[in-house]
Amino acid sequence: MELLIYSRKITPRLEYICRFIFKDIMHIPYRLSSSYSEASEYTGPIISYDKQPVTSSLTIYPSPILFEDNIVPIHNSIGEWEGLPAFPMCSSNHKADLPFDLLGGAFYMITRYEEYLPHKKDKHGRFRHTDCMAFQNGFLELPIVDLWTYKLLEILKDKYGPLSHKKRQFISQVTIDLDSAFAIKGKGMVRNLAGFGKSLIKLDFQAAKLRFDVLTNKSADPYDIYDYLFSILPEGEKTKWFIHVGDWGKYDKQIKVNNHLLPNLVSKLSSRYSVGIHPSYRSFVNEDLFRKELKRLLNIVGQAVYSSRFHYLRQNIPYSYYPLIRAGIAQEYSMGFADKPGFRAGTCTPYQFFDLFDNTTKNLKVYPFALMDKALLNIAKYDANQAKELITRIINTIKKVDGTFIGIWHIDYLSNNLNNMPSLLNLFKDTLALCKNE
Repeated sequence: MELLIYSRKITPRLEYICRFIFKDIMHIPYRLSSSYSEASEYTGPIISYDKQPVTSSLTIYPSPILFEDNIVPIHNSIGEWEGLPAFPMCSSNHKADLPFDLLGGAFYMITRYEEYLPHKKDKHGRFRHTDCMAFQNGFLELPIVDLWTYKLLEILKDKYGPLSHKKRQFISQVTIDLDSAFAIKGKGMVRNLAGFGKSLIKLDFQAAKLRFDVLTNKSADPYDIYDYLFSILPEGEKTKWFIHVGDWGKYDKQIKVNNHLLPNLVSKLSSRYSVGIHPSYRSFVNEDLFRKELKRLLNIVGQAVYSSRFHYLRQNIPYSYYPLIRAGIAQEYSMGFADKPGFRAGTCTPYQFFDLFDNTTKNLKVYPFALMDKALLNIAKYDANQAKELITRIINTIKKVDGTFIGIWHIDYLSNNLNNMPSLLNLFKDTLALCKNE
């Protein structure tokens, strides 16, 4: 029998979060009803999301967030429920089975409600992890919405007996950003002369020699580890490459698209794996430039491209999503923080983008990532074991809720690069091994 969710008022916000909680995470048949008489006569499992609960229902006292049309600052008092952080808490005067508004809290997290509110951005125009409520309250490393949902499912089973639901499976997806296909090859005379000069100024003669050897075909390019990666990466949709095809700039270091090296490499990648666009740093506020880059990639791969991840994770929610939607991009992979592992949207489950400006669900699915290699780099410099422990902790947390683990990697961090940074290749292989038993 299906779960009935009773609320006197059914809004687009309530419909959206119920679909995410009960369909996408629980995989349980459910329906919403605003009829008190129908709810009071229902003999199956029922949740009351109303100030006047139905007898024998599991009750959640609603906060205002799902019944408003506008965006207003919200005071979220953080409490505790079943050993987990919880918000927004209900007054002790309200008798409810849950001491907080689970649906309202989940909606706040996955819509990134706090990012619509005024906040100070970092030097790249991004929302800072230090302003994230989850970080400030110590639960950024928890997929809190998934954990709440699994606890709620247990309570429903205890109250109503076995429920008809499909258990989901842990999924992992490797994603690699191709910011610069090669360290030396294809960079052109000016950039390589600058590289020589930089090495000589630093008295790094080994790097200067390597550059010379690569340019004279005596040594392989340091980033040219693709054949090895092909031997260890899962094929198809389980690996996704995001390709930067923008012009050179301060934060854009890709080789030129008209150099045969990049098209040849991208063709090899697209024949084995899924490929997405990696919009350049400068396309952040320039839709025309984004479309120009997307057209370049389409010309190389010869097939439609449906996924995207912003270079430098440079996004401004929700404005950065609009050009993607207009261009037919259906999957977005930038939801997370570059310098801090965890769950920016409070979930390890992909979700449809809900625009708070017009309270509608859009045709763009957001795939949150839990870990970026840059966050590992500083740890790995001093203690590789500590970095591996972090990866293990994140993956095991996701496995507890049968969620989706997505990590971000870069070819330069996986290789023996020219910047005297440790290679993360061994940590990358450890991550693949941890995900194999999915």
